[in-house]
Parts: sequence; structure tokens; C-alpha cells
Amino acid sequence: MGRHERIAELVGLDRPGLEIADLGTGPGRIVRALLRSATANGTEPKRVHAVDSASSLDDDVLNDARVRSLLADLEEPLPFAEASLDRVISLNVAEHVADPLEHLAECHRVLRPGGLLVLAHSDWDTALFASSDDALTRLLVDRFVSTVPGFAERADGFMGRKLLSLATRSPFETVTVDTWADPHRRFDQGSVSWKVAMGVLAATKDDPELAARAVTWVEGLAALAAQGRFLFTVTDVALVLRRPE
Repeated sequence: MGRHERIAELVGLDRPGLEIADLGTGPGRIVRALLRSATANGTEPKRVHAVDSASSLDDDVLNDARVRSLLADLEEPLPFAEASLDRVISLNVAEHVADPLEHLAECHRVLRPGGLLVLAHSDWDTALFASSDDALTRLLVDRFVSTVPGFAERADGFMGRKLLSLATRSPFETVTVDTWADPHRRFDQGSVSWKVAMGVLAATKDDPELAARAVTWVEGLAALAAQGRFLFTVTDVALVLRRPE
């Protein structure tokens, strides 16, 4: 079971007719997993709101009658009335907002009493690469974690481990805390390991010497993958939080 299927399971589709919002939805992988689970269990949602700052939903998700695509700045109040949703999902959003506690407060506002927030984040400092140079890998991961990517205003590579502390300072009740690290053996373009490796290259571009070593490192990862000896994981942390009745 992959990350998106795990999160869909944590959402708790315990009855049909739920109003759900997926924040920072991207191409809609969580939405797709939710709809697949709902169909299998007979718990079809009333609506899944796919919310992001730009529309990049895959066509099959965008064209699904159960899905509503919403464009919204997640730094602003969420585009929902108070107590209007049954479930909210926030995956890898907290590191990109200026005030993660305010983000949780907004999720609390839009949930009905008893509603659930699935708050999840990858902890990028836990990225594990099988490579031929452990010291260089540690150096490169540290550089990646400490660098804000060009597409973002801010980032926090340690956010996964901070979620529980955030939850205890929010108005939510903590229901469950889960962690997992899914193994990935692919290193082809588009794989999660390849995306993180490209992030490493971007993070070293201002240091010519380290950038050259990083290129060689990536080539080494590709060689290991071709030999069937490559492995990548990163730890995900997922909290289920409840708005009190």
C-alpha cells in the first residue's frame, strides 16, 4: 500500500455522502485513492473538493462528477463556510505556509464538530538513498533539506517530526499518529527518488565543486538501479485529528 492509499484509509470513509477537501491536491493522487476506496466500500462522498493554487489535476480526476476543482491561496482563509466539511486532508502543505498553526485553525474552522483532519507530511531529513558513498549522500541530503526549492517561498525539511507538536497547540483532539517509509527501487524520471535527486542537484547549483560531485552521485544511483541494487525511502508522518463535538 502506497502513501496515497494509506492516507485515503486514514480519512475514514465510514458512511456515504461526506463532504471532503484535499488541500494542495496536485495531480489528485489522494483524490483518486479516495474515490477508489469509496467505490469499493459503498461509501460514495457527496463531493471531494480538490484545492490548490493552480490546476494540475489529472484528466480522469478532473472529469469525475464527484470532484470539484477549486483554485485557492492556502495562505488565505479556506474557501469554505464554517463547519461545512466532514473531512480535510493536508499532505505536505504545512512546510509551505507562513503559519502552520493558522493553517490548522482554518482546517478546524471549516470542519463540522466531530469532523476529521488528516494532517500528513514527509520528513525529508529522513531520505535514505542506497549509494556507494555514504558520507557524500549525508552531505547532499543535508544540503537538500536546508535549501528552499525554486518553486516555493519557504520549506522545512523537518516538518514531519513537528506535526505532533503543532497538533498539541491546536484546538484539535489527536486521534492517531502513524509513520511509514515505503521502499522505492525505481530511479526513472518521475519516480519519487528521481524527484528528490533532482532537488539535490538544484540545491547544490551554487557550489560548483559540490554540484559536480552531485552529478556523479546521481549517475551512481542510476547505475545501482540498473543493477537492481538501488533503494530509496523517506519517512511520512500522518496524524488523524478530530474537531471536538
